Amino acid sequence: MGATSFQITVSSTTVSSPQNLDPYGAKFLSFGVTGSSSGTFSATVEGTLQNVQTTTSSALAWFALSSAVTANSSAFAFEGPLGGIRLNVASLSSAVVNLFGLQGIGW
Repeated sequence: MGATSFQITVSSTTVSSPQNLDPYGAKFLSFGVTGSSSGTFSATVEGTLQNVQTTTSSALAWFALSSAVTANSSAFAFEGPLGGIRLNVASLSSAVVNLFGLQGIGW
């Protein structure tokens, strides 16, 4: 069985578009947040249990998967299925923030 990788990049104070995940076959999700070494930022990784492809965006319920990330690199793991993930950047100064993820399917 394989794994699916993704990347979300944000260069302004915003909530990113959600990344669709497999809420039915996934066993784990590993993700990390990196930022430009020269800038500063504060971001939270958010997840939903709902299917982002079949639920209207205004009806999606998001919850924090991380506390506010301010370090230039942080790694996390989530065990269990998720329907989607996104990056909520609250503050940003001269930085680009990346959310990298790897979703494990099967075992």
